[in-house]
Amino acid sequence: MSSLIAEELKKGEDYTQIKNTIVINLLNFKYYKRNSYRSIAHMKFEKTKENEYVEMGYKKEEEIATHDLEMHFIEIPKFAKKNPGAETKLEQWLWLIVGNRGKLEMAKKENKELKKAMDIIDEMSMDPKEWELYESRRRAIMDYNTGIAEAKAEGLTQGLELGRSEGLSQGKELGAKENTIEIAKKMLKENVDVDFIVKITGLSKEELENLKKN
Repeated sequence: MSSLIAEELKKGEDYTQIKNTIVINLLNFKYYKRNSYRSIAHMKFEKTKENEYVEMGYKKEEEIATHDLEMHFIEIPKFAKKNPGAETKLEQWLWLIVGNRGKLEMAKKENKELKKAMDIIDEMSMDPKEWELYESRRRAIMDYNTGIAEAKAEGLTQGLELGRSEGLSQGKELGAKENTIEIAKKMLKENVDVDFIVKITGLSKEELENLKKN
């Protein structure tokens, strides 16, 4: 928290320009003797000492030193023990951390960020072989989409598939074919499955073998 505050101030700026600083600590263990899974802490004053008391007419003294600093401590074991629903955003994200998918099936329909995070976790939890295959396919699709965009920029209104259809001029067909070959070369370089390349580009296995040889 101190580092965040120090880094925020530039030379010549004063402390009134500091923005509120909030630090969130996720603890996978019980730490505080408190009956809450989330504890919010501020800088507070100690109780006024009798020998330092000055009569200023304040019926109630201020307790918080500053509202600009706030610390959240979330103790995951306490949250799991309470076992709440998934109504709030906090509950939804904490159940994602805990790994309880059953609590999140309904919530992910409304919380798009939560669904995106769940999809990423599913991708990252693949075994190495599945992950390598996924990455190869993802790159192949990206290359394919790039080829489509380039083809459209050259005047092919529907990309590679329309480039092979009847009615387009021979020159455009040649351009589409060249783009298809370039995409296939990139896929082969990434060791993408041959059957997958055939499906994406429409090239035959014989044509791909010739590309490999060259």
